[in-house]
Formats: sequence, C-alpha cells, structure tokens
Amino acid sequence: MPADYEVVSQPLKIEPLPALPILLSELHAQSPELQRAKAEVEATESKLSFEQNSRLPKLSIKAQQYNDPNFTDRLYGLVVSIPGWDFKGGQIAEAEANASKAKNQLNAQSQSLEQQLETAYKLYQMTSYQVKILDQDVVQLASSARRIAEVSYRYGERGMLEYLDAQRTFRVARNDLIKARFDLASVVTEIQRLRATPEWIAKIESGKQ
Repeated sequence: MPADYEVVSQPLKIEPLPALPILLSELHAQSPELQRAKAEVEATESKLSFEQNSRLPKLSIKAQQYNDPNFTDRLYGLVVSIPGWDFKGGQIAEAEANASKAKNQLNAQSQSLEQQLETAYKLYQMTSYQVKILDQDVVQLASSARRIAEVSYRYGERGMLEYLDAQRTFRVARNDLIKARFDLASVVTEIQRLRATPEWIAKIESGKQ
C-alpha cells in the first residue's frame, strides 16, 4: 500500500435474500458440487447400460471386395456374435456398485448442502434482526444517553464517572453493532456461495483476474 492513503467507510449494503424454498431450488439447479455429483451418476449409469448391453447378441455387416484384372468380386455378409460363456457378470456387478455408490454420494451431498443452507438461512434471519435492533434501538438509545450525560456533566448535574460510564455503554453497543454487521455479511457470503448464482460466479471470476 502507498505511504499516503485514506480509508473510506462505506455503509453496509446487503440485499434481502429470497425465501428458503427458492434458495433450495437454486441450490439444486446451480450448485457446482451437485452438478459434478449428478455428472458422476450419469457416467456410472451409462457404464452400467453399456455392460448390460454387451451381453446381448450383436449384429454387424461386413463387405469385402477383390479386384482382379479380369473381374471384380464383392462379398457381403452378416455376422452375429452371441456370447457363449462370458455373460459380463463381474463387469455388470462392478458397474452396478459404482452406480449405486454415485447415487448415494449425490444424495449425501444434496442433504449436506441443504442442511448447510438451512442453518445459514436461520443465522441470516437472526443476525438481520440483531443488526436491526442494534442499529435502530440500542445504539440510538446509548448515543442519546451519552449526550445527556455529557450535557449533565458540563452543567455539574452528574459526575465524571456517570459520563464515562455512558461513553463506555455507547462504545460497547457500537462494537456489538459492528460485530453483528460483520456476522451478517459473512453469513450472506456463505449463502451466496451455496446458491452459486451466475452473477455471483461472474463476480468471483472477475475478482480473480
């Protein structure tokens, strides 16, 4: 950082979040972790389908051509491959196990992310209410009490200790508000990460450049 700089304070701007059901639907539709797990399920199911179909009879057409100076001979044939001894039992069982494992991982991942989102949303509601109460009531009352104590001290109606106590109460309330705002910003960031909206992804990518 340069030697001469200035810290510019900006008010906390947090847009209201949608309802929890909407956030859950966005989670299932846009979460990169769930998309990766779904792709793994599709891959294992495709592998299972391939192994199951490989034990069925296969048809193929073959064509051959012999060129001679005097004539051209063409042969066409139909080849039928029927599995006699190898019924792909081991390969199919392995593919079924992998497909089942991928589905279980998808369900576990989905439940884990849903629980994280629900917990973060409850914390968002709590911290939002806390910020509102601290900002509109507690800090305002503490500030008013501090001003009254200061005026009373100047006119000799109150002692120095009462004035200092009012100052301390105001600072504690203001610190609580700062901490609550930080907690609110943190939980909103966590919810945005879980939502993984295109706007949020674009913002993150632009910040990395």
